[in-house]
Amino acid sequence: MTNTTAITKVENAARRVWKSAQMYVGFHKDQNGKQRDQAKLWPPKNGSAGIHDDPGTQEAIVVVKAADPKTTQDVEIKMHPNRIVVRRDADMWWQGVAVDDDTVHVRMADGTTIVIGYDGSVKRRSADDETHVDADGSIFKLTAHAESHMTGDGVEMTRRTEDRIATITADGVVDRARKR
Repeated sequence: MTNTTAITKVENAARRVWKSAQMYVGFHKDQNGKQRDQAKLWPPKNGSAGIHDDPGTQEAIVVVKAADPKTTQDVEIKMHPNRIVVRRDADMWWQGVAVDDDTVHVRMADGTTIVIGYDGSVKRRSADDETHVDADGSIFKLTAHAESHMTGDGVEMTRRTEDRIATITADGVVDRARKR
């Protein structure tokens, strides 16, 4: 099977999610410089728009329409001078993604945020816990009940609770009450 055949099979098996894309320039201020409640959207005739220094004044926006609005929401892609923002009004999964020079930020519908660093590190924060995976592979987990850590090489693990600390190292295991 050739690469082209494999790609065609994948494309045919994939569910169609998007049906169209339209570029707009969003004007957040009127001609007198007064802030609008809602941006006035204008489709440029040549499909090209400059990126304004102040996104609060003017934005270049691409609106991507969902193929089936019952299962997928439309998406807005906003181009700012320092980042690209992708957003949608979703009740599940992701609501927004912001990509800047060295970081990707994701906002989930449940309020969880995920930050992916240029070095491959990942930080996930929710109402209940926080998880960090550092570039070296170290993992930190923080909850209301415990704080856990594992080194990137997997050699050491530590768990701290309000009243105990437990550590596994190459030299053995320690489990003791914490001093207050």
